[in-house]
Amino acid sequence: MHLHIKATQIDLTDPLRTYLDEKIASLDRYIGTSDGPVEAVVEVGRSTQHHRKADVMFAEVNLHLGGKLLRAKAFSQDVRAAIDEVREELYREILKTKGRRETLYKRGARSIKKFLKLSPLARFRRGKLEE
Repeated sequence: MHLHIKATQIDLTDPLRTYLDEKIASLDRYIGTSDGPVEAVVEVGRSTQHHRKADVMFAEVNLHLGGKLLRAKAFSQDVRAAIDEVREELYREILKTKGRRETLYKRGARSIKKFLKLSPLARFRRGKLEE
């Protein structure tokens, strides 16, 4: 997974960068290898300068899975809490996308099986088959 990090109106310290790498890279195990190249664009920062008590810190992640884009954004008082919320939201999005793909595959397999199945009216007699 390629990770691009951008900080807006805050300093991106080494502990914050490692925390971000750890949390976002942990989603890699749910993605799988068949999706092709995976790229995550992460933006963390302060949404406003003049508020002090509201949810002013945000984290936003755009996850490119092959041809699909999964997006999550969260606001919180702390950057780390916003990163945790974004990770949970992306986790749900990944599982939803994965479930859709598996459902579509199973539905196709069922329709092929149904197409290839013999009619109940086509019965074979034992004596005729052995001859």
